[in-house]
Amino acid sequence: MASVAIDGASIQAGELQIFDIDGFMAHGEWIQDKERPAGKNAWTGTYRRGGKTIHVHSRPGQGDVVAQVNGRHIFAECKKGPLIKKPGSPEYPLLTTALGQALLFDIARDDLVVAAVPDTATFRRLAEQWRTRPLVKRAGIQIALVSRSGTVTGLQMF
Repeated sequence: MASVAIDGASIQAGELQIFDIDGFMAHGEWIQDKERPAGKNAWTGTYRRGGKTIHVHSRPGQGDVVAQVNGRHIFAECKKGPLIKKPGSPEYPLLTTALGQALLFDIARDDLVVAAVPDTATFRRLAEQWRTRPLVKRAGIQIALVSRSGTVTGLQMF
């Protein structure tokens, strides 16, 4: 079971569809439960595939992805980022924002908190530097890099 927060602005801006979440979930063979919670967004609710469940919602401040592994909750604040080098280093403020938002999660003592960003050379360099910073280490926030294939590096589960 995983919970995924999607910002409504990531789905649609006015009449313009930004991301077809229904099509994306259907392509992955996820089926939405017929009874969905009351809300204005038809794409929110519970999706199932085999024995797996994803709950999609649009509530802010709870982590972009929350899952439970071996009884331990994992809260991830996820940020987009350029996959090719761009001027002005937009990666710096994106990772800074992810770390700042992750600090505000209401978690239990044994929960794991992660700032997740794309696996690019610039994010990799920042992650390597910032993982060793005293306050990042003290806060216990991990910095994970996610590749286009879905491979995650930098995450220490236990």
